[in-house]
Amino acid sequence: MYSVIFMRFDLKYIFVPLFIAFALLKTCGQEQETHYSSWNTINIQKKLNNKWSVNTELNLRRTNFLRDWEQFIIRPFIHYTFENDLDLSVGYSYIKHYSYSDFSRPIDIIENNIFQQLIIKHKFSKFLLDHRLRFEERFQQQIVEITPNVFITDGVTYKNRFRYKFQIGILLESFGLPRNISLVLYDEVHLDFGNGLRPEKLDQNWMFLGLSFRASEHINIRTGYHDIYAKRSDLFINNRIWETTFTYKI
Repeated sequence: MYSVIFMRFDLKYIFVPLFIAFALLKTCGQEQETHYSSWNTINIQKKLNNKWSVNTELNLRRTNFLRDWEQFIIRPFIHYTFENDLDLSVGYSYIKHYSYSDFSRPIDIIENNIFQQLIIKHKFSKFLLDHRLRFEERFQQQIVEITPNVFITDGVTYKNRFRYKFQIGILLESFGLPRNISLVLYDEVHLDFGNGLRPEKLDQNWMFLGLSFRASEHINIRTGYHDIYAKRSDLFINNRIWETTFTYKI
């Protein structure tokens, strides 16, 4: 009991410095590539009882000013809520990674991953803080170059990744329950564990600033600017995204 209380109220002191450090990450003079994307998500949620719920995400991600596919993701998962501010879930992601430029993968590949996730919330009168910790076991098709500039997929590589997201939601205006508008800010750090259980390097850093519109008990729309830095050997890739998520609660 005491360990759970400690975890809830002290995680912000443990992880916020980490969040600030990675948010201030510099490219250190390395080469940088920039592209522009539109990410759109449909999220369907169903509450089974007071403890159990399920949901499925459909992610449609296009880039190069919508000309090309970047990713397609289907992600179902199941939740168990211990209390209103503590949520544990497990899920599966089917991801198709597309080849969209000379700095992306040379050919399209499929990734299947399994993840375990914990969300811890701190509710206040006008704002909400939450921490999301996700550990992923990733199975990606392996790319093999059979002749110069000719690639195929052959076999599967296994990697682990840890993701920590710190999010703030600030109520801006209420139009009578449940309708309201909130400001949403978050930063999410991705740590690459390779095929082991120790972090090897920073994989990506995500930052988001946008608005969340709760239209009814069933419908919520979040939209805003999402900025990603991904480190790939001696190259930094900056993805500048307009992202919209439509959530429907059955």
